[in-house]
Order: sequence, then structure tokens, then C-alpha cells
Amino acid sequence: MQVDIEAACIGINRLAENLGLSRRTIHRILARGELPSIQIGRRRLVRLADVRQWLSGCETPTPGADVTGIGRQFVDRAAMR
Repeated sequence: MQVDIEAACIGINRLAENLGLSRRTIHRILARGELPSIQIGRRRLVRLADVRQWLSGCETPTPGADVTGIGRQFVDRAAMR
């Protein structure tokens, strides 16, 4: 069961690393309720499905740029670790 949870969730450190954000910024996003999380003991995890949904809501297209699939690439990369 633990393997399934780890494949479906990501820790704050890894999420921050993959998004290129600080841990503090991730904690602020969680505190504002923008991204739901799960706390198990002292560890806070975020579901990859929630990250994908949150990232899709953050996309703002740059004129002339193709940004489709960015959230999917992140989630796929995170799930492979």
C-alpha cells in the first residue's frame, strides 16, 4: 500500500524542487488553500492529481508559445522518481 501512496503523492521538498519554487512558497500556497494536502504525522504530502489540476489553473499562455502539457510533463516526471 505504501508504494501506491508514494506514487500518487509528492512531498513538499520534491514538489518545490520540481516546480523551481522554495519550500516556503509551497507552504504559502498550501496555507492559502490553493492546493490541498495531506498531513501524516509531521510529513505533508500533495496528491499528484491535485498538482496537475492546480497547474492547469495557473497556466497563462504567452503569445506565440505552446504551453500545452507542461503540467502533465511535471506530474509524469515526479511519478517516475
